[in-house]
Amino acid sequence: MLGTECMQVFLHAPQRWGQPRHTDEEVEGFVSQARAFGIGPNFAHARYVINLASADTSIRQRSIEALATCATWAERCRLDGVVLHVGSGRGQPLGEAERQVAGALQQLFHRGGAVPILLENSAGSGSTLGSQFNQIGALCDRLDRHPRLGMCLDTAHAFASGYDLRANDGLVQVLAEIERHVGLDRLRVIHANDSKVGLGRAVDRHENIRLGLLGSEALRRMLVHPALADLPWVLEVPGFDDKGPDEPNVRALKRLAGRRGF
Repeated sequence: MLGTECMQVFLHAPQRWGQPRHTDEEVEGFVSQARAFGIGPNFAHARYVINLASADTSIRQRSIEALATCATWAERCRLDGVVLHVGSGRGQPLGEAERQVAGALQQLFHRGGAVPILLENSAGSGSTLGSQFNQIGALCDRLDRHPRLGMCLDTAHAFASGYDLRANDGLVQVLAEIERHVGLDRLRVIHANDSKVGLGRAVDRHENIRLGLLGSEALRRMLVHPALADLPWVLEVPGFDDKGPDEPNVRALKRLAGRRGF
């Protein structure tokens, strides 16, 4: 056992289209095992090929269908939200790209359902949206603050996009911007990652806990902050054996949070 207390899963291969294929027995087994081990809240990450900001109507519609499928499976698996990359405008004006995303999400919400869609801040590379919290807030406004709309905060992405979480006033700025533009009540999960790249480099490169340029003190300060301490923290690190989140990273994060015995 890794010692995890919550988790994030992919319901389908993240780099491909296609449909998830899980039997009723597999779904029930997942739900019962999570309940038996007290693991939760739990989340799905939408597949990476989804791009609701695409100017290509066929890609955007395919993305809507893929996200709708993910949301349906997330509800079947009793998950607490679907984490979604906002998308890439690929050269479109920012306002037009935001309009595409908002329109796509509106279509999704009109279909019904209840699972929250959690917009993840990006590292800011290329034409990706959502590197600044006011951009995520603008989407919330376009969608009339829909109750299913929430946010996922990625620590490495925030650092790479220019938020200096190493300084106390940098964390204060981040929390103030989220509250002003999105609302801290909509922040549902944190991706806990150190960063292979420096401040403002706008490159998405995650590092194991304590080994990156964001650093232990920044993560510790966030882990014990009253606004963040009770949220679920999910690791998206390469792992010490390059197989993803592992026990050493879980233990390191718990130590930074001040958990005894780690």
